Amino acid sequence: MNKLFLLCTAGLIGLTGCSKSSAVGLDRDKPKGASSANELSARHPTAPNAQNPRDIAALFQVEASNRPTGTLRAEDVLEAFRRSGIELHEERQHLARPYGARYCRGAKSGAGLALSVCEYIDASAAQSGAEVSRKIPLAHREIRLNRATSLTVRHIDKTPASDALAQRLFETFAKL
Repeated sequence: MNKLFLLCTAGLIGLTGCSKSSAVGLDRDKPKGASSANELSARHPTAPNAQNPRDIAALFQVEASNRPTGTLRAEDVLEAFRRSGIELHEERQHLARPYGARYCRGAKSGAGLALSVCEYIDASAAQSGAEVSRKIPLAHREIRLNRATSLTVRHIDKTPASDALAQRLFETFAKL
């Protein structure tokens, strides 16, 4: 009898513990239509998901179509590197979502460096994205931030020449 009473009491507590007003993700106090989907999308750190999240090409398109404003653009950063005499090759978009970013482009420089430039909605999101990225165990990688844009440089082949090139990349990035 005691066990039955405890089970029923626990069940009632569980049922009443999750009322409509405390449901996660629901804001019942806001009038309907108070914030548009675009407003929510603009504030969300990553781009909206593609209709089919397994369709990589669609994910790339959604990220490219939902880039943040008010920060350095990846193409402008890469172009600044070229203008400063740094050779880049194999430039292409890569998924931004795993890093909490809106848009990312990667490239290689020489045989020794891989780099990635990611755009975030704000400096706080960039800092969070850098922290997430740093948790991924990769040797010889460094991440720098400029406003809401990050530059990640990874040595494929760590040499004094690649160290000097990485330093030039970071100096150029800091001046933008």
